[in-house]
Amino acid sequence: MSLSFATKPVQVNGIPHRILLQNDNGPCALLALANTLLLAPRYAAEARELATLAQHSSVKLEDLVQVLANIAIMSPNGANTDVNQLFQILPQLHTGLNVNPIFNGSFEDGIEMAIFRLYNVGIVHGWIIDGDSDPIAREHVSKYSYESAQKILLQSYDIQNGSYSPHNSQEIIEDANYIRSFLARSATQLTDYGLVHLKEILVEKSYAVLFRNDHFSTIYKYEGELFTLVTDLGYKNRPDIVWQSLKSVNGSADVFYTGNFIPATQAAQEGPEQPIDSDAAVATGATSNPAVNGGGVNNPFLGEGESETSAPYQLQQIEDDEALAKRLQEEEDDRAATNMQRSYQRREKKKTVAENGNGNGDGNDTKSRKRDKIKKSCIIM
Repeated sequence: MSLSFATKPVQVNGIPHRILLQNDNGPCALLALANTLLLAPRYAAEARELATLAQHSSVKLEDLVQVLANIAIMSPNGANTDVNQLFQILPQLHTGLNVNPIFNGSFEDGIEMAIFRLYNVGIVHGWIIDGDSDPIAREHVSKYSYESAQKILLQSYDIQNGSYSPHNSQEIIEDANYIRSFLARSATQLTDYGLVHLKEILVEKSYAVLFRNDHFSTIYKYEGELFTLVTDLGYKNRPDIVWQSLKSVNGSADVFYTGNFIPATQAAQEGPEQPIDSDAAVATGATSNPAVNGGGVNNPFLGEGESETSAPYQLQQIEDDEALAKRLQEEEDDRAATNMQRSYQRREKKKTVAENGNGNGDGNDTKSRKRDKIKKSCIIM
């Protein structure tokens, strides 16, 4: 059965668009790229075919990949790029990309980064160590990527257990201590310093793809603040929820916003937004009922006898959604930290078994160990 994605009509500052919604553990890299192309005015000409495709109520994976391939062929950046090689990895976007963030705000270069360059779409992250408050820690950590940091942690373990004796043992141990502390304090793969960095590098009213917690999302800067596009399928029937602010590391200060960047709670008090186009009522599962709301759109979350004009209901619904989103984010942060620790412990257990089996205690065998890749499975945030 072919994988397909629902679409949702939204407004961004009064301009109608349609975006693609994410399935459970779905193709977040693919959708983040596609939605960035759909929303950013600078891609309007190149993404015309994609915008036409998104007018349907759902989009098949193969159709989406084909349209993105067509855009890549026409891209000016395609001339100096091995397009054939890129097309081999393009379909893999539906399961996620292996990207390797460096703790200074950049990424390790590779075919994954080349894909975003091909479409001239920026990719950013905020997993950055604070060099202002602790310059010494930054000196020890900022030169490492996620993968190289894992290798240093393993080497430090080997050194302390006497199975590895490189000439720079002390340097490795010191770096590992700082790395371990940084990872423990940034399990959400975002830091306060990283938030400031994102605000600095993103131009006002510009779009990019944000990588965080093994998840790719469309990020937008508006009036100096950061917002991520809400693509969770669970919000398909909520035309008032389009953006979520990105103001805190743990999500405690993040709230939902409308497409016009009005807090969703405020919009609820002022009344429901009007449908964006003729497809909006179908997309939201609503029907017209003049007897109830004078020709407006019925709210599918209302129970029998309830009215959309009831402010307590509207506020309660929004607050419940925000509380749920924050709780899910906190749970995901806890899982990320636990998984990181378990992954490290499993690697050490396998290493010990291997050494006992062949009697080889040479630490150089760490070069042949499987790289600790960022998870491919994407998680809805």
